[in-house]
Amino acid sequence: MPDNIIAPAGGIAFATDEVGGLHFPYAKLAFGADNSAIAVADSDGSRLPVTVQTLATTTRAYLYAGGQRLATAGAVQVRSTAVTGSEVLLHASVRGFFRVGDSSVTASIGPGSIPLAAEEKFHLRLTSGQFISFIRDGASDGSLTIMPVA
Repeated sequence: MPDNIIAPAGGIAFATDEVGGLHFPYAKLAFGADNSAIAVADSDGSRLPVTVQTLATTTRAYLYAGGQRLATAGAVQVRSTAVTGSEVLLHASVRGFFRVGDSSVTASIGPGSIPLAAEEKFHLRLTSGQFISFIRDGASDGSLTIMPVA
């Protein structure tokens, strides 16, 4: 059986790979607006570009003196002071949402903010000097602890 097939409706050929009597379509990955395509490939045109980010493989050390604890007070968001460091550990005592940004950043419940479950611990990379805003999602007050990584 040949690798390629022709669509019966319009006579257009499609690239496939025949494996065990079945045709698997070849697809070219691309993105872009309607009626346009920007191919996703390296200079050889054969592989997806991959940026490898090194993750910590050892125990992290924390800067306890630089830590912050944001206590919620009702249904309003609370904001940290400027965070010094490029990575933090976030620990929420209650379910809530957080957002990172400049000194006016505001978290909200829903789209645009990142959810945290109660007692969840989450490592986050950010730009030193950014602020973190947090809002609880529920009736009980709680806190968000922000601990910079050394």
